[in-house]
Amino acid sequence: MRRKSWSRSAFLVLALAIAAACAVMLVDPWNWFDGGVDAAVEISAFPGVEEPLLVPVSEPLSQQSFNVLILGLDHGLDREENGNQRSDVMMIAHVDEAMGRVCLLSIPRDSYVSIPGYRTTKINEAYQAGGAELAVKTVEQLTGMDIRNYVVMDFDEFTWLVDLFGGVQVTLSEPLSDPKLGYIGAGSQMLDGDLALVMARSRDYPQGDLERVRQQQRLLIQILYKGKELASYPGAAWFLSVALEPLETDLTSDEVIRIARQFATFPVVDVQGGVVPGRTGMAGGASVFIVEEAGLRELVSSIQDTCMVPEEYR
Repeated sequence: MRRKSWSRSAFLVLALAIAAACAVMLVDPWNWFDGGVDAAVEISAFPGVEEPLLVPVSEPLSQQSFNVLILGLDHGLDREENGNQRSDVMMIAHVDEAMGRVCLLSIPRDSYVSIPGYRTTKINEAYQAGGAELAVKTVEQLTGMDIRNYVVMDFDEFTWLVDLFGGVQVTLSEPLSDPKLGYIGAGSQMLDGDLALVMARSRDYPQGDLERVRQQQRLLIQILYKGKELASYPGAAWFLSVALEPLETDLTSDEVIRIARQFATFPVVDVQGGVVPGRTGMAGGASVFIVEEAGLRELVSSIQDTCMVPEEYR
């Protein structure tokens, strides 16, 4: 069920929900991040709580692997919601709790697909046309993957989320200079929420939107790393149970707590990221992304069977 009332404290819950649902990653598959002591989060994040809730018990949410759809909406930053409900980010987290592994599958927002009961158009219109439910149906139809849950955020929630975790550490080999969004210098640095959003939204990359979705995965991995640390602190379960209510997600507080408590104990969690294959094309006078269906079937099969992303799809 979609919930519309948001508060800033709920965005920590979003981080923990994503961190839990995505198996709370510690491994950086592309060696982009420094996961050192600077990533630590103080226990004071949960003031006045001395003992964690011990329910529900720490056990897998599912005996089988499952998928969570993560959506980032094209509004916030003083942009009105009306007319700006397209999903700027679409990412599937394939979670295998038994193996302690996760795969991220990004879907370019301009992917030209059939949206059930609507029309054939860019996939980022699915949420605007029918909310999370229609977005889930569209992604299931495109990939053949069953989506168990979803979480949704917009620009404001994303920047708050990054700032809440104390920023994200990244290393850029080349500076990013986007005339519409902002500038990020080359080298290793800590990005605040505003700069992380520039990195996530910019299309000013040599490979355009494909590189953009890889950058989004980079940022999410770092957020998840810090989410693992938070999930292990006394009081995390209490905080989740109190603050989850206003979050736009169909995950319950019990489900989030269960996943968080289990994966907070994992010393290392493996993760790989991939992008739906395809090429740039034209449809109705607009530039779109034409999905390569045979390649997508191969990629999805590898993710669901082994939680591995072949090198050519990374």
